[in-house]
Amino acid sequence: MGRKKEVEELQKWLANPNIKTIGIQGLGGIGKSSLAAYLYQNSRFAAKYWADVSQKPDFAAFAEKTIPALGGSVTQTGDTTQLINDLLKCLRQQRCLLVIDNLETLLNEAREFPDPAYQQLFNRWLRQGDTSTLLLTTQEQPIRLQAEKNWYFLEGMTPSDGAELLQKLEIQGTLEELAAFAASVDGHPLTLQLVAGFLRQYCHSQLSGVAELGLQQFDLVYHQAEGVHRDKEDARLEWILEQHLQRLSEEQKKFFVNLSVYRQPFDFRAAGKMLTSPPTPLLREEESNSEASSAKDEGQVVDNLAIVKALRELYNRSLLLETEDKDYYKFQVLVQEYLQKQGTDLSAAHEIAIDHYKSQVKPKPWETLEDVRAYLEIFYHLCQLQRYGEAFYTIRDDNNVDNFLDLRGYNKTRVELFSRLVDFQEPKDNFQQWQFLAALLYLGNAYYSLGQYQEAIRFHQQSLEIAREIGNRFGEGSSLGGLGNAYYSLGQYQEAIRFHQQSLEIAREIGNRFGEGRSLGGLGDAYQSLGQYQEAIRFYQQSLEIAREIGNRFGEGSSLGGLGNAYYSLGQYQEAIRFHQQWLEIAREIGDRFGEGNAWFNLGISLEKENRKLDAIGAFRNSRQLYQAMELNTKVQECDNAIQRIEVNSVAPSNPNKNWLKTAINFLWRWCINLWQFVRAQFRRRS
Repeated sequence: MGRKKEVEELQKWLANPNIKTIGIQGLGGIGKSSLAAYLYQNSRFAAKYWADVSQKPDFAAFAEKTIPALGGSVTQTGDTTQLINDLLKCLRQQRCLLVIDNLETLLNEAREFPDPAYQQLFNRWLRQGDTSTLLLTTQEQPIRLQAEKNWYFLEGMTPSDGAELLQKLEIQGTLEELAAFAASVDGHPLTLQLVAGFLRQYCHSQLSGVAELGLQQFDLVYHQAEGVHRDKEDARLEWILEQHLQRLSEEQKKFFVNLSVYRQPFDFRAAGKMLTSPPTPLLREEESNSEASSAKDEGQVVDNLAIVKALRELYNRSLLLETEDKDYYKFQVLVQEYLQKQGTDLSAAHEIAIDHYKSQVKPKPWETLEDVRAYLEIFYHLCQLQRYGEAFYTIRDDNNVDNFLDLRGYNKTRVELFSRLVDFQEPKDNFQQWQFLAALLYLGNAYYSLGQYQEAIRFHQQSLEIAREIGNRFGEGSSLGGLGNAYYSLGQYQEAIRFHQQSLEIAREIGNRFGEGRSLGGLGDAYQSLGQYQEAIRFYQQSLEIAREIGNRFGEGSSLGGLGNAYYSLGQYQEAIRFHQQWLEIAREIGDRFGEGNAWFNLGISLEKENRKLDAIGAFRNSRQLYQAMELNTKVQECDNAIQRIEVNSVAPSNPNKNWLKTAINFLWRWCINLWQFVRAQFRRRS
């Protein structure tokens, strides 16, 4: 391992129970993960877990794996706030070590966490963390953690440590020679590993063979081309990788480069589809004959042992990494980026990846983002091939992955998807205009759901112009409706009415009952906000009738919610509660998390007016959990404000005895709510 000084310092920090956050920061390939792995393996904690976040996992997926590994239990899947509570609870109950590797992948350019769930986790850990230790490896220090004192900036290995590493990698030479070479590459561990892989394979492990890598020539070229390479380590790594590629057979090189199209870690089955020989499969007896014939039909008949051997060849050259469970492989980021810059035609590899992920798709019902991961990867590879029409249908076919993402609140993912389809910088000869129009509409809707109304207006305005240009009346009406919704949310109600009226006229003209109902609902919202409640009720009733007529459950729920809001404004709270409860049932039935969150919130304010404070707090808490899971921070704050308002108003300051009683009652309320939520979660899991 070497790194004696670093290990001693970091082990002191780990042994100190008062230090709860430790960072290891350094360049890519400098050895952060290796150092953390050594500390992980050689430290004593009641429980330990290693979380590699290089693939930017959804927070729920991260938490639901971490909590059980540390001896805790997940009380409610998919609920961000509750998952954070569960994670902090198990970190406080016993002394645990949680390693979060490659933390920089969760940061944006401003070194902030764009995902509010991760942001909330670290915020709460800094305030409430206790007993356990978080060990973080990263190329960049998050702004939120820049005040942390126990932060180690890792540099290259010392010459003696570099020599020791080369010896462990079976490179032969005197200690002085090995140390001198380590110093010549600034002690960069990944560089040393790649060089060692080259020497083992081609130079009988002799350091004297390093001349074949031409590093002296590299130094000369690098200094002569000052300004071309911003980072010498990256440039040197590219030079060494080029020497590796030149020594691979054509088949090995093709296999290696083709593997680089996989964004996700891949197993030997996924890898095998990139390898086309030898011609005879080697299957276990228990494997079905149909699997063998299927492989023959696809022309991908590959001996399983040959696949593993090919992968191990690349791994032994330090060109691939193993994941923690050893069943999957992945690339060093620098290596993958280098391969994809080679100008190789990767079309066939993307086709193979598409076929692989088609075999991995999960049937409905879906619950999490990972359940539709295969569809998202198919979409990605089709876009890489500039087959945007097929990519569109991957998420908008009969399975309607986009509808699932919309209802479950994965609108950031929707923005990423549809942004690929409306990128004006890429050619889209095979991308029909109506699909492009639809992508603009969906992108506008996704931004609207995220509360980014100006962005929504920008894309709906573009879709409106295109719809009018090509004479697509359906798209024109939908764009006008989207603009109406955005202006309504900005408080510009007269402008919203103008757009919804135009949308309504077009819907009636072309017989679009769905669009007609949606426009009527939008008009109801605008008149409701203008205080014209009877007019709003009239529009909501018409919208409700159409939704029921055509079986539009989403529209039915929205109309019921609108009626609830109107009757609330008229002071008819019991009637409002009745409508919001109906909306809530429909939202749950169709999996509309955003609608469910809104229904709970509106139910809460109606219950509050009826002085049913315990029920109101429960409704606001349910709403908050849903909004938090969808990363809607403004909505979360509205729930917090509502809960605080009720709790403050529940305490009468004049009588100390009454104050004590009110405080006790509030405590009992919270306890009952938590118990009820726990029981409900258990029931849902069993059902």
